[in-house]
Formats: sequence, structure tokens, C-alpha cells
Amino acid sequence: MKVHKKIVVCLDRDGTLIYDDKYYLGKTNDWRSKVKILPKVIQGIKILRKIPNVKIYMITNQPGVAVKNFRLLTSKRAHEVCKYVLKKLEEKGAKLDDYFLCDHATPNYVKSHQDMKFERKLVCNCNCIKPKLGMVFDALKLEGVKKNDVKIYVIGDRLSDVKTGINAKGTGILVPFENEPTNIEKVSKVKGSKYISKNFLDATRYIKNREK
Repeated sequence: MKVHKKIVVCLDRDGTLIYDDKYYLGKTNDWRSKVKILPKVIQGIKILRKIPNVKIYMITNQPGVAVKNFRLLTSKRAHEVCKYVLKKLEEKGAKLDDYFLCDHATPNYVKSHQDMKFERKLVCNCNCIKPKLGMVFDALKLEGVKKNDVKIYVIGDRLSDVKTGINAKGTGILVPFENEPTNIEKVSKVKGSKYISKNFLDATRYIKNREK
């Protein structure tokens, strides 16, 4: 009998699972009305679920929590948004195993957003900011496995998502999003195990075909 190695698939949130229009979801009280699951996401997650021994986690950087201008977007609210996204997915038959969130902003992020004011205690280069592996390691810890004992895939709409997969000695998969047209060119120049998909469904089929 074939023993299947555990597979951990990490999914970015904004621009990958749900629509991203620079909302900083949670900064306004009407944030629930702005949560829109992207096309083919439900079908794609259902495909992943058919892979033996697979675990699926959402990993998301939310630097908006560090922005003083967004008074309502606290860490508590950011987690509330993530739980709501998982609930909406589960209601459509696309259950994830859990999520991990980083609410820090890097110094470089602060420099590139000089029109905003930041909570200094939340500005750092922590290990959970992609493409670092903090949130991936959190998922592996929850599963009780080490990096060398599991296959890792990271799906996202940014170069940082692809690099996260590569840095984890796994595979990074880009799902191009309309707000980030330059990422295809950026990802094409990166060395390592990667795949530039047509859409989320194509990304999940790629994983399924590799794990046959």
C-alpha cells in the first residue's frame, strides 16, 4: 500500500481567495459586504481536498493593522475578517484547515506609504512577513511535522508568495491578479520551483497532477 507524504498547501488571502481593491478589509464597519470570493476558488479548493493527506491553510500579511489611520482595523478585527472568510468558504463546501495572520508592517512598507501614520510597535522585520517562513512553520507545527518531512506549496498573487514557497524548499505558484500585472515578469526571473498559473483553478490542478 502506497504511503502518501503529507502535503501542506498555503493560500494567500487578498487577491488569491478574495477580491482585493486595496480595501484593508476591516478598516470600515461595512467590511463584510466587500468580501467577494474570486472565481474558481471554490472549485479549486475542492480539487485540493481530493489529494490524499493534504492540509490547506490560509496565510496572510495584514500590515493595515499597523496603520494608525485605520482606527477600526485592530488585530482583533483582522482575525475576525479571516474567520469570516473561512466561514464563507466552508459554507460553499471549500473548508480550510485553519489560517495564520501577521499584523506587522516592515520598515520598507512604512517608507513606501509616507501618507500613513504607523504604530511603531508593529513595525518590524518579523519572521512571519512573507517571503519569510514564520506562518508556514506555524502550519507545520500545528501538523506536527518538520519541513523536510512534508511537501509544501504556496499559492498567491504576489512575488512574495512565490518566494515563500521556494524558501520553504517547496513550490511557489503565482495566480495573477488584475491589480498586480507586473508580478508575472518578476516571478519569471526567480530561480527555484515555481509555476505561473492561468488562475486559481489551474494552480490547484497543477498540484493535483504533480501529486498523482
